[in-house]
Amino acid sequence: MTPKITIVGGGSTHWTPRLLADFANTPGLRDCSVTLTDINETSLPPMLTIAKHIVTSCDIAMSVAATTDLAEALDGADFVIIALSVGGLTSMANDLEIPARYGIWQPVGDSVGPGGIARALRSIPVVLRIAAAVERYAPQATLLNVSNPLTALCRAVSSRTSVRTIGLCNELVGLQFWLSLVFDVDMRAIDPTVAGVNHLPLVTALRIGAEDGFAMLRDVLDNPGQLEGQPVWMAPPAGSHWRKIDPARDWTKADIVANNRVKLQVFQHLGVLPGSADTHVAEFFPWFVTDASDQGRAWGIHHYGLAGHSQDKVDDGLWAAELEAGGDVPRWSSGELVAPLLDSIVTGESRSLPANLPNTGQVTDLPPGVVVECMATVDADGVRPRDTASAGAAAEHLRRVVSSQELTVEAAVTGDRALVLQAMLADPVAGTLPWEHVVSLTDELLTAAAPWLPQFSAPT
Repeated sequence: MTPKITIVGGGSTHWTPRLLADFANTPGLRDCSVTLTDINETSLPPMLTIAKHIVTSCDIAMSVAATTDLAEALDGADFVIIALSVGGLTSMANDLEIPARYGIWQPVGDSVGPGGIARALRSIPVVLRIAAAVERYAPQATLLNVSNPLTALCRAVSSRTSVRTIGLCNELVGLQFWLSLVFDVDMRAIDPTVAGVNHLPLVTALRIGAEDGFAMLRDVLDNPGQLEGQPVWMAPPAGSHWRKIDPARDWTKADIVANNRVKLQVFQHLGVLPGSADTHVAEFFPWFVTDASDQGRAWGIHHYGLAGHSQDKVDDGLWAAELEAGGDVPRWSSGELVAPLLDSIVTGESRSLPANLPNTGQVTDLPPGVVVECMATVDADGVRPRDTASAGAAAEHLRRVVSSQELTVEAAVTGDRALVLQAMLADPVAGTLPWEHVVSLTDELLTAAAPWLPQFSAPT
């Protein structure tokens, strides 16, 4: 099979160079056909230059074309990847700054909480228009979403269209990485069972090789002194925003544990291990980003803020420009999951990968149909849940998160302001504000996002 892959948002300096390099480094995808499409016509020529450079440098048969015509881009597609951000940094400023005036400081602001809800309201109508086009022009295609808020976007598509939809996020790869640093094992030996949603995938059981990973982790937490001075097999990347306990020394295993305190607190007290970075995990709970903890900094939580998101965009642009000018093409995986998932479907090589899928019983605490993150089996027969699991003591909290996401999807589709307020009240963090503050915060966010939200009328 020579797959035809369409990237919607193909002018993205973040996603397109990474995905093309991953395809080039994946044997089963080196002869794939890729079409880039974007509403910004000027963003596409640089990506074509990068694509040509990757193809030439890697000496592969991959073909890459570009068009602003979505129907043309979708014609004959086997896989459609959605990579977009509606409103960009301008809208994200509102997502972060308006809630901050009410005392809600969001470390990232793109998944849940007021920022995640506002982002979903802007993005869902756009994603549904793309999905409708997929239904019309590529009805057999599989849609892969990598855009945030990932759960809400996937749920909108799966609940309103017939398009086969999968959400992909590499946060659980990060979990495997830091556990490998602590226990000196191959990342591939770390096998979690997962029940949750994107950016809050809850690990309910853990195997590290033939051992009980939870028992190994409890031993470390019961005897933290044993990690002092123990080196790690590689230093964490700068993008993790982790800090050493002692800046003057090399990284140790104690540093790794110290930079994952939020998820380890949840594990110790609720019995499940959140699988995402603490910056994401903290946004799902009202207990960590507080005045008492200096907005989570006492827990080691990194706040991206608008400056951090802006710097990420600058860094993406610099790397894309470097590739466009003929810079070195990475010969290793980016860590994103799109290429390995496609490779398994194309070649039949079975893999276990985290995926966001409609709930068919794999998360026993949640209703059928809602989108959940779980471990999936991927092979020539497609993508399907691998395990059945319960979130245990965290189940009620998870249900509240899902309830807010369900209300958000319905609000985005109907343009009902009352449903937006209900989603805010259900959210575990936004819902802690006084009633009148939730009401005014909701109105302010909707007013600020009005250019991207034509479906919502002004408040009465």
